[in-house]
Amino acid sequence: MTDRLQLGALCASVVLLLALAACFSPREAEVSDSRFLNLAPDVAYMGAAACESCHSEIYASYQGHGMAQSFYPMEAARAVEAFPSPLITHEASGYAYRAIREGDQFLQEEFRLGADGQPLSRQVRTMDYVVGSGTAARTYLTQDSTGRLYELPLTWYTQANEGAGGWAFSPGYEIHNGRFDRTIPERCMSCHNGVSEAEPFTDGRFTSLAEGIGCESCHGPGALHVEARTEDPEPADSVDATIVNPKWLDLDLRLDVCQQCHLSADVSILREGETATSYRPGRPLAAHRALFAPADADPNEVSVISHAERMMASACFQESAAMDCVTCHNPHAAVPSVETFSETCRSCHDTSALQARMPTEALRQQHAVDQTCVSCHMPKVEASDAPHASFTDHLIRVVDGEIEGVAAASEGGLRPVFPEDEGNAVAEGMAYVILGRQNGSRETMSRGARQLAAALDGRAEAGEAQYLLGFARLQLGQAREALEPLQRAVEIGANPERLNALAQAYEQTGQAAEVEALYRRALEMQPGAARIRVNLGRFLDAQGRTAEALAAYRQAVADEPWNATAHYNLGTAYARQGDLQRAIESLDRTVQLEPAHADALTNLGVLLAQAGDLEAASVYLPQAVLADPQNANAHANLALFFANVGRLNEAATHAQIALQID
Repeated sequence: MTDRLQLGALCASVVLLLALAACFSPREAEVSDSRFLNLAPDVAYMGAAACESCHSEIYASYQGHGMAQSFYPMEAARAVEAFPSPLITHEASGYAYRAIREGDQFLQEEFRLGADGQPLSRQVRTMDYVVGSGTAARTYLTQDSTGRLYELPLTWYTQANEGAGGWAFSPGYEIHNGRFDRTIPERCMSCHNGVSEAEPFTDGRFTSLAEGIGCESCHGPGALHVEARTEDPEPADSVDATIVNPKWLDLDLRLDVCQQCHLSADVSILREGETATSYRPGRPLAAHRALFAPADADPNEVSVISHAERMMASACFQESAAMDCVTCHNPHAAVPSVETFSETCRSCHDTSALQARMPTEALRQQHAVDQTCVSCHMPKVEASDAPHASFTDHLIRVVDGEIEGVAAASEGGLRPVFPEDEGNAVAEGMAYVILGRQNGSRETMSRGARQLAAALDGRAEAGEAQYLLGFARLQLGQAREALEPLQRAVEIGANPERLNALAQAYEQTGQAAEVEALYRRALEMQPGAARIRVNLGRFLDAQGRTAEALAAYRQAVADEPWNATAHYNLGTAYARQGDLQRAIESLDRTVQLEPAHADALTNLGVLLAQAGDLEAASVYLPQAVLADPQNANAHANLALFFANVGRLNEAATHAQIALQID
């Protein structure tokens, strides 16, 4: 049979890291606590186990803290979930999920449901790691054959069903179903786990993984301290300068130690030159990152990690000279009982004096010494961005009326969290580009690009800001205007993402001479960047260099086995070479990974028909039309198939639809 084999719609991928940088005035030298020598960036991390030999009691006590249980392998001995889960359907995408247990192995399944509600396809991923102590929830990561980590769609919510627990989508999945493709960047790992070493420029791949948030997250890297105390167990002074002890820090810097992970914002941007793990306790957090929150947010609303800022809005904090997080929370021990928290309250608020102020007997009874304080003055609220869980509101007050909920992400204006960023047009412009990318809003991204263009006019520094300006323009279809800022970004400091974006800008403006060199330069810096390798393969394919393109696609598949675009491009390249069997195998793998990939379904159906398997072709070609009813090529190839098997009325119908679309 004749056909129109679809080979052109090969997706290019732009890699955007949300761990971005901005310009900032050098505040660090003025505010960092220079007494502590381990603030230096070259001091190495040792891991929490190195602390045990000298601090055995504290180390043992800390193992009961939720932070120590923040990340660990999924094991039968620690399983608390109910298996199997019910089938949980994402209505917008048509995918359904279920968590199952097979012996000591834990899995999450994905089903693509057809119009009749029956599964059309199935994928399975192992639940390899647990993220979260389980106080509120346990989310799961899977690891592919190359070591890259991905978040799984289902989370176990401990507090659901009146404390019995239950399965539901992981945070964010109901809004945007990331399926099995949500990688774990270093920024995520830096708060949800101890210091882990990431492979540069490959989100989700780590050369070492800690298990739980460790001592060095709050005390800074320990190599200098271990060396010094091994030689001499006692420091020369009461303040041991070889490692940060937060109790010796000024209040603002003490709060920053906790706020590195417990401070809410819609957008977090690394400062120029900073990395996900370059913050050190004892430095100001504002020297490490810029944070932006919704400008129109209700000040009474609460976010899941707004503990410190809510506490700082409390009269208890404002009228105290020394209150901080550890006033109530022992960072080295499990969370105490509510009564223990109340004892902390009573250390400042005398019960008799409180009762004397109460106008009624009922209120006096409520403030008796045997009553708890936090249940009334720090109520729990349910979080919309972490469903099925409640969190303590750290604004200490007399609750009047309705308890506020959790702030939702805003698509409106932004405000800087740190005073240092007031009037920082570069950082603000970057924040709008990132917010637009996160929300899928071209308008917000365009606003950020306009602001960046004005703020960067005539300036040659700020490499990440230049990159974001170029990236935004590429996304907005302004490839020619993207060239200059991307060129500047590469000149300031080349990295794979900047080189990749510049190569695409050259491609889109018809300037092919530099493209291959840029892609290859990016891959020299990070050979495992599979999505950039796919772009190289696509470019070589377009140049008629199919054999070289095949080599690039094969390597991309090896580096990222679950990359559907790599499998699809590999299959279409094999088809062009006439290698029908390998083309079918690659396209079949594509539709296993992306059951709604209309182009892959179409090409697979065409190739199966060419191979004489009309029965299989009769399955895949109609699926392509169902997956994308506006895909002219899918309708055209289905029309050709129907014509060749004598179903002429159906052939005419789909041919007419194809012509109407294109």
